[in-house]
Amino acid sequence: MKKILFIIAVALLSLASCTDKSELLVPYPNDITFNELTLASYTHNIPSGGFTSGAVRFNTIKRGDGTYSGFAYSNQNNRSFVWTDTKAARDTNIMSVYTAYRNMTEVYAVACADNETDTYFTIDKPTVVEHILFANNTYNYLAMNYGANSGTSIANPNIPSAPKAIWNTYAPGVTRKLTNDGDYYKVIVKGYNGNNLTGTVEVYLCCRKGADPANPAFAFLRTDWIAANLTSLGAVTKVSFTTSCSYKDVNGKDLINSYFCIDGIRLKTNQ
Repeated sequence: MKKILFIIAVALLSLASCTDKSELLVPYPNDITFNELTLASYTHNIPSGGFTSGAVRFNTIKRGDGTYSGFAYSNQNNRSFVWTDTKAARDTNIMSVYTAYRNMTEVYAVACADNETDTYFTIDKPTVVEHILFANNTYNYLAMNYGANSGTSIANPNIPSAPKAIWNTYAPGVTRKLTNDGDYYKVIVKGYNGNNLTGTVEVYLCCRKGADPANPAFAFLRTDWIAANLTSLGAVTKVSFTTSCSYKDVNGKDLINSYFCIDGIRLKTNQ
């Protein structure tokens, strides 16, 4: 039996080596992966009126200036710098997930959770969400990791052969890195069954020492997808999202924008 299994494994590896992609990612069969949504290579879509993936309906409010609240979807993966202050360059980073290596989740959703009213998804019947994968987008990662650099030529760590250049996050008001004790950037997830709040979960995408009361020793800035357990929300028909960070302007407004990426939504099927 072991010999037969070994032969099958070798055959599968041989098939994988013949594919166009250098790597393969096999999704969990019942996860909401967004991969059925059609996109040309390295593009994104901000749909008017939202969109559906699997059993989940995502809300989108698209504005006339191209900005939005709620969810868009994308397959972009940048991990680079915004070298020029142009809308196209900034949009590339806003619609790109930041991962330590080339992203392998294909299509994913990009949230702009600037208000809870507009940023949510719904499910037809009460369902337990086992987990969701969360990640930083490139725009926020650069702002949190590098702060602002408007006058010094620096090397691009993702492209070692590239010449040094003057770089800036172009994140308005950002002048420092999020490296101080107590610094954080988090997603606040709320579950609802009908109009009833079922619970709240906080997902830290940046967490410095002392920021998370439950884990005061934690110190990290996410550079990959992280699975957040949402079972404590119970059975829900709606899940809403907002963000919060420790870095604020003089008026108390968050300086790190309300962007993040999600993928791999796993719904409990044996309820």
